Amino acid sequence: MTAYRNDVDALANRHASLSSEVAQKTREVAESARALNDAKAKQRLPVLDNIKIATPCRADWNQMAGDERSRHCGECKKDVFNLSNMTRQEAEELIRAKNGDLCARYYQRHDGTILLQDCSVGIKQKRKRRVVAGAVAALLGGGAFLAYKLTHHERSEVVMGLVSPEYAQKQGGIEAARPDVVPPVIESRTVEIK
Repeated sequence: MTAYRNDVDALANRHASLSSEVAQKTREVAESARALNDAKAKQRLPVLDNIKIATPCRADWNQMAGDERSRHCGECKKDVFNLSNMTRQEAEELIRAKNGDLCARYYQRHDGTILLQDCSVGIKQKRKRRVVAGAVAALLGGGAFLAYKLTHHERSEVVMGLVSPEYAQKQGGIEAARPDVVPPVIESRTVEIK
C-alpha cells in the first residue's frame, strides 16, 4: 500500500510542478505580447518626431559629392541623407530601412519639428504667398487698366461719338478736341408718317 501512496504523491507533485510551469509560461506569454504591442505601437508613431542626433558632425555639406537628397562624406566615408529634401513618408521609410543607423542632415524649427519637403506649415505658407502674389498682380493689372482708360479718355469720346472725328481733326487732333468745347450740333429730325 505504501507503493501506491508514493505513486499518488509523486503524481500530485508532478501536477503541482506542471501547474506552476504553466502559470509561469502564461505570464511570459502575456509579457511577450505586451512587449510586441509596444514595439508595434512605437513603429506606428511618427519616427521623425522622436529623432535625435547623438553626435552632430561638423563636415560641410557643400564640400560633399552627390545631389540634394544624399551626398558622400569624404571624412567619415558614409552617405549623408538630406531629410529636409524628402517627404515625411520617404524620410521615415529611409530611417526604418537603416534601423536609425545613418547620417542625416535636416532643418529643425524652434519648436523642434523637422522641416520636410511636404511640410504642412510650409505648404500653407507657400499657398499664402501665391494668393498674395495673385492679388498683387490683379491689383497692378487693374491699376494699369484704369490708368490706360484715364489717359485715353478723349479717344474713347471720339469713338463713342461724343466728339465727331471731323471736329477733332479741325481742332488739331484728338487731344485738342476737348469736351468743354461744344462741337457743332448734328441735327436729327423725326418724321411721322400718318
